[in-house]
Amino acid sequence: MIRLAPSRLRPPDALARLPLSAATWLAVAYLVSYPIVGGVLFAVATAALLGAVVAGQLTVTVPLIIGAAWVIRGCAQVERGRAYLIDRPIPYLYRDVGESGLTAHIKARCTDPAIVRDCAYLVLLFPPLLLLDALALIAWLVPLGCLTLPLWYGNANVSGTIPLTGTLPGALAVAVVALGLLPFAARLVVFAAQLHLTIARAVLRPPGDPLAHAKQVLARPGPLAVPRRAPDAGTSIEPTPDREAHEPNTGRVG
Repeated sequence: MIRLAPSRLRPPDALARLPLSAATWLAVAYLVSYPIVGGVLFAVATAALLGAVVAGQLTVTVPLIIGAAWVIRGCAQVERGRAYLIDRPIPYLYRDVGESGLTAHIKARCTDPAIVRDCAYLVLLFPPLLLLDALALIAWLVPLGCLTLPLWYGNANVSGTIPLTGTLPGALAVAVVALGLLPFAARLVVFAAQLHLTIARAVLRPPGDPLAHAKQVLARPGPLAVPRRAPDAGTSIEPTPDREAHEPNTGRVG
């Protein structure tokens, strides 16, 4: 079962109100912007990645590898910020370069898991995410467009493409069916946006610490810990006398 990431997409409980809700149109804006923004980021990140691979074979162009890493990082930052359309921007964490020199920079950038995940999202996941968004948008736009058929039902191109639209009753019948399918299409659009955000957040955010729970347990006081109580005001703490002072003298006097 897929657990979707929480977002600002809070659809109403009534399915009939979903097409007019803000959640649907925010989801549409998020899905529509991806083919444009994601396509540009895919082209730029792919060119930077290929340039880095080619530059890695030449020692003269070693600084280009560092530049390519920064380009890919910038593209990922744009995608993290695009999540603000339906949620908070995705957090990020990149590895710091502890040593100076080109070799240290190249090693830090090329072995940084965050850069690897950025490449995976921007390049490898672009085709499936584009297909997901395109199918959801088509499922939304088709019934939305069919609602307007009664306005131009006499068009010859429409009559030849969609049956029963050459007459007003046929166009009205198609519009009624589209109106009934529109809430389900809106639900699909919201689900697709939430799924897209879940994938983006899982890949682009910093990985979780596997020992975080153990560290929290160790930081908390143990089950046998007894809290110290401060002495009451006006109460003095006296040292306990030695045991020998309280023991009776059992010796006999000869």
